[in-house]
Amino acid sequence: MNGSIKRVLIFLMITNFSPAQRSFGQNLKELVVFSNLQYEKGNFELAANEYNRALFFGYKSEDRVCLKIANCYFNLNKLELSEQFYDRAYFGTHSDSIKAEAVLGKSFSLILEKKFIVALSELMNLDTLSLKSQSIKLDFLKGIAYFGLHQDKLAEESFLRCANGFADAQGKQVISGDFERLKRVENRFKPGTAWRLSLVLPGSGQVYSGNYREAANSALLMGGFAYLTVSIALEYTFLESLVVAASFFQRYWIGGANKAEKLAFERQNRERNSAYLSIMKILEDADKKNSKNPDCDAIAN
Repeated sequence: MNGSIKRVLIFLMITNFSPAQRSFGQNLKELVVFSNLQYEKGNFELAANEYNRALFFGYKSEDRVCLKIANCYFNLNKLELSEQFYDRAYFGTHSDSIKAEAVLGKSFSLILEKKFIVALSELMNLDTLSLKSQSIKLDFLKGIAYFGLHQDKLAEESFLRCANGFADAQGKQVISGDFERLKRVENRFKPGTAWRLSLVLPGSGQVYSGNYREAANSALLMGGFAYLTVSIALEYTFLESLVVAASFFQRYWIGGANKAEKLAFERQNRERNSAYLSIMKILEDADKKNSKNPDCDAIAN
């Protein structure tokens, strides 16, 4: 009798649990569908929360959900969290495509944190990619990282490969022109040269850096102090004039040279920013032209 009751109870548990299990799995699928909808609408905070719920309750495609969560946090500028979930997606999948997306996404997060060397070390793990869009994005991110490290030759090569992926010959010419202009500017405005010139002749370093107003101010200030030093020497003693000159030299002459060096750095940085924005605009326009081809939608995250 006890054996019969036991078999009946087991039968009832099996028959009642299976529909419940199927229902629970269906609910998780509906939760992920809802999360996908929020993601597409740009509601990344809500989407991330719902994806996390699905992950917590054991949704099977953990790698894809982790990749989605990472993208949500990336768009919310929560970069450390995005990097954690890109790692979970990478180590939790056997799909080469998902691994590549995880590395590209994490590298982009690192670049935004200006961790260029770490980003490059991640990108070096991606030798060959099966998708054209991923290859283009790889070159795009390498270009930014190299540019951030002032490795302009390597940055130019990466950006040119990226433009070549879009078959944009005109864009390649403009990119090469931007780097050529940048090279001329950095050869023309050297901070060390500006510092030395200003030390020899006050104001000349500012002229070299192209800041004529600062050059005039420096020359007038130095002329005024020179006149003051001579006046003190004539009125009092040579020793007293040396004391004034030493103070003047340390504070204003050296200060003027340092200012000239800073102005040269600023001139270089302005040109670098201008070149960078120009290159980004070229690649963005090329991306838009190819947006009708799904495999070429490479730069959008």
